[in-house]
Amino acid sequence: MGAKERIKELVDTLNNHSYRYYVLDDPEISDAEYDTLFNELKKLEEANPQFILDYSPTQKVGYKVLTDFEKVKHKHPMLSLANVFTYEELLEFDERVKKLLSDNKNIEYIVEPKLDGLAVAIRYENGVYYKAVTRGDGEIGEDITENIRTLKNVPLKLRGSDYPEHFEIRGEVVIPHSEFEKLNKQKAASEEKLFANPRNAAAGSIRQLDSKITAQRPLYFYAHSFADEELFTSHSDALKKVKAWGFMVPEKLLITKNVEDIKEFFDKLIEGRDKLRVGIDGVVVKVNDSALQRELGYIARSPRWAVAWKPPAHTAITTVNEIVVQVGRTGVLTPVAELEPVEVGGVEIKRATLHNASDLEKKDVRVGDTVLIERAGDVIPSIVKVIFHDNKKRHHSFKFPDYCPDCNTKIIRDGVNFLCTNNDCPSRIKEAINHFISRNGMNIDGMGYKLIEQLVDKKLVRSFSDLYKLDDQTLAVLDRMGTKSASNIMTALNDSKNVSMERFINALGIDIIGLENSKELMKRFHSILDLFYIKPDKLEGIAGFGPNIIESLVKYFNDEKNIKEIKELIALGVKPKRTVATTGTKFLGMTFVITGSFENMTRDEITKFIESNGGKVTSSVTKKTTYLVLGTDPGSKLDKAKELGVKTISLEKLKEL
Repeated sequence: MGAKERIKELVDTLNNHSYRYYVLDDPEISDAEYDTLFNELKKLEEANPQFILDYSPTQKVGYKVLTDFEKVKHKHPMLSLANVFTYEELLEFDERVKKLLSDNKNIEYIVEPKLDGLAVAIRYENGVYYKAVTRGDGEIGEDITENIRTLKNVPLKLRGSDYPEHFEIRGEVVIPHSEFEKLNKQKAASEEKLFANPRNAAAGSIRQLDSKITAQRPLYFYAHSFADEELFTSHSDALKKVKAWGFMVPEKLLITKNVEDIKEFFDKLIEGRDKLRVGIDGVVVKVNDSALQRELGYIARSPRWAVAWKPPAHTAITTVNEIVVQVGRTGVLTPVAELEPVEVGGVEIKRATLHNASDLEKKDVRVGDTVLIERAGDVIPSIVKVIFHDNKKRHHSFKFPDYCPDCNTKIIRDGVNFLCTNNDCPSRIKEAINHFISRNGMNIDGMGYKLIEQLVDKKLVRSFSDLYKLDDQTLAVLDRMGTKSASNIMTALNDSKNVSMERFINALGIDIIGLENSKELMKRFHSILDLFYIKPDKLEGIAGFGPNIIESLVKYFNDEKNIKEIKELIALGVKPKRTVATTGTKFLGMTFVITGSFENMTRDEITKFIESNGGKVTSSVTKKTTYLVLGTDPGSKLDKAKELGVKTISLEKLKEL
């Protein structure tokens, strides 16, 4: 047998043994026998590198070192699940499902553990591992292909032959409890900082720029959902098929038509969760039938056919040292308790929100009180109640200030809220800009809150448009900056100018208007200019738009100051545009810059062509740029591409890719 044939035989044999070991938990050979075969394969590949297969187990050790993670747009959004916390709320979910379905008899549910890990999507092309992306914000994630490749239980080639040509599987990357303890012991022995919990350890391991480090971590991928559920007749059918294709799926499942069975399953699972192999934070309840899932459809952020049932939040007891107020971007003053530091669910908590005046009065929280705090998931910690107060140490009831602590404007009360009405209040400006640059807004990398504070305090920035008037020299002299950091910020600012209309609207921080509202708005209007001086009747009938949302939008887009600011942003090069529907995937993960002039297509048409095939277009050439698309008279961008070693491509070659 020749080297090529023996390499293929060894690859298939070793992948089969990995499947039996990790997925079926039924190994056929010992670890020593596996290592012997693996070493034989490795030596053959070293001697015959031309015969190395992409799906060889030797390709899991990690090689590539990155400088950063590329952003990737999900072909289908990775939505979150609505939460319930009680059996009564689960019954309400069941009632809603039955009301919405035309045939609501004998609805079958499938229930599985909700694994507490890092959500990841993995794509396969013709059965071969192609790309892996983090969940990110649900729309755009980070390319972690090299790191996920190293996971021992992620198949680099699917088993069998009945898989789709293009397939995306989704799941959680986790670290088992026993492996987590070993990992922390190793870090302790090396006098390194310990991981707070298995979830943090998994997330930190996956986000290593050096894939060799990821390969050393005990990470496992559990599949739980799919970008194209219509490929399967039911969710239980899907899990069976993907297990046969080589994936691990949740170990404990329940299929039932009785909601009481779900409660029993939940209670037993939560009671014994410390004994499970991996961490969980509840269960996921799904309508099993795929056709019924499609009939139920989706709401803005989540499917109507699934819900996450979570156990009670993590709680702890601590002392209130101080109560302060924070001024938000809309002017609302939020009381915040500064606490004696305490650990809750593996995270040190120093502050907790008291929401508003009504909440503060109802709970009667005062400085010196011993309080019960809770933290549910990633939600900001809050104070549940006062459980003890020492009259000798207890202060008087908290009173909201008469004047804004930052700008000294007279505070007014509006219902349960105390408001600073000064639009030029530094705190309001800082919070507004922080929202503007956020991931769901303009997504300006590297511009954190500390930098925003400096820019506002030094009166360098007073509005959104001021950000785009900054220059390298101004930024470089600020604290914790420098030439390189300033250059990176300027690049991020330039890249942010090409923004989808929904993210731009969300970035503006219009009262009670979120990203999902902005997406619905985009479906009706083609340009941000169409919203100027809009009348209420033009907004009627948009999904999710009630009287309050319509009133807020009309108020914002009929304010001359707001219109002037948007026009200024556009004049500075910000180009909010409707999202182009993705019809292809050949440019997924690629970043393009367009330069020069073109005879047969405008730059906008080229941009739409790239984006419709999954690519991203930016204005500045960086190391992350995949191709510089060259027209005639390209200018300085070509020089920059040559300096950085970025490939160039003609429009004709681009179309042929």
